Amino acid sequence: MADLELNLTFAGLDYLDRTRALVDGSVKPEGITLTCSQFSPYELFARVAKSVEFDIAEMSFSTYASLFSQGDSRYIAIPVFLSRHFRHGFIFVHGQSGIEAPIDLVGKRVGVPEYEMTAAVWQRAILLHDYGVRPEQLRWFQGGEFNPGFIERQQLPTPPGVSLDFIPEHQTLHEMVASGDLDALLCPHQPPALLDGSGRVRRLFPNYVDVEQQYYARTGFFPIMHLTVLRRDLYEQHRWIPLSLFRAFVEAQTRGWLRLNELGALAVMLPWLPHELEEVARIMGPNHWPYGFRDNYRILDAMCQYGYEQAVFQRRLHPEELFAPETHSL
Repeated sequence: MADLELNLTFAGLDYLDRTRALVDGSVKPEGITLTCSQFSPYELFARVAKSVEFDIAEMSFSTYASLFSQGDSRYIAIPVFLSRHFRHGFIFVHGQSGIEAPIDLVGKRVGVPEYEMTAAVWQRAILLHDYGVRPEQLRWFQGGEFNPGFIERQQLPTPPGVSLDFIPEHQTLHEMVASGDLDALLCPHQPPALLDGSGRVRRLFPNYVDVEQQYYARTGFFPIMHLTVLRRDLYEQHRWIPLSLFRAFVEAQTRGWLRLNELGALAVMLPWLPHELEEVARIMGPNHWPYGFRDNYRILDAMCQYGYEQAVFQRRLHPEELFAPETHSL
């Protein structure tokens, strides 16, 4: 490591546990002073994709890999996966759509905030590989999830054979699936009509927790959503940065996990948090949220395949090329 202190900026989402120690300064990367900013995912990912504002940033895996596959080398990744999420439970259908099983989606109008988003890549992969439903068999519509208007991260050509349009500018995806103007919706958030008692929106998989646990038991995949990227020009000047950052992120994650497990006073407002922690350990083992390259290689390679077969990535990528070589042994 060079004998200097770098002042770097980090932009990410607001997490209660895994990055808290970095944000409050109780964990500090060696040789680095971090100035942290927190954003919503839609704003952050659009900004990171369009310009290099931040030295280090949390980024959508699919957006990073898509840009990389097009020859955009502004960033290099480190294997810190700040967001992971099972996504079976976030496929919603209109209450009167007649959709009872994944095969019933064929020919239907399906909304998605951004066709390229990582959550949608995973959901389409699940529909294809587990249920035989191809993306080309659905009619896709992009648009604002909460607010009218579409914020595009990057301009991507429509994948071959896929029908992809925009919803009207004055409408939102949540409104349209509730009204029946869309038959189904793949998105990261629950539509309000899911819980208002009207029955206008329901889940495709009502027993989604069981389905997701079975998926994990079968595949070993806890889907990665976001990774962490570093300005490539900064990396080329200071090749020690990835390891320093990795160690700091691991320490911050460890502290957050220990705090969640201090059950004398609950760290979050979940009455049955002790039960949830026990269930996670029983089903997923002691290291359910691993950082690092080697432990995540198989899932990363699968994501490279999924993005390529959906034409979100312009070529078949390999995990080694996406991450700083200094992190390959981690």
